[in-house]
Amino acid sequence: MSTSHAADRVATGPHNLPAQLPSLIGRDEAVAYVRQRLRQAESGLLTLTGTGGSGKTRLALAVATEALHAFPDGVWLAQLAPISDATLVPSVVATSIGIAEQPGRAIHDTLLEELRWRSLLLVLDNCEHLVDACVNAS
Repeated sequence: MSTSHAADRVATGPHNLPAQLPSLIGRDEAVAYVRQRLRQAESGLLTLTGTGGSGKTRLALAVATEALHAFPDGVWLAQLAPISDATLVPSVVATSIGIAEQPGRAIHDTLLEELRWRSLLLVLDNCEHLVDACVNAS
């Protein structure tokens, strides 16, 4: 029998995660492993890899929902699948977090300045086709 995850309950704190995530039956070990790796990630970066349809997004969302209490400035999901232009990554991330573009300033610079002192978790979903842009955005 699966234990109840925070994803099974109502999330609190600032976020844009999907509501009412279904239970992750039989994935307790995977959730615990990713949760532990996230806490230990010295660089602040954790990458989930696997074949398409293996449940990476669902696993990331379950762990992100559980982590809401650990990030005072929220947990944010940036969906990158719909974009093919790598230059749009900073704009998509900014929009996901709620950071507005400033006239006469590159969104990348605005994003870095706004996030410099924040404590948040950012989930970049479907970024395999934009890896270089995602790495350079940080």
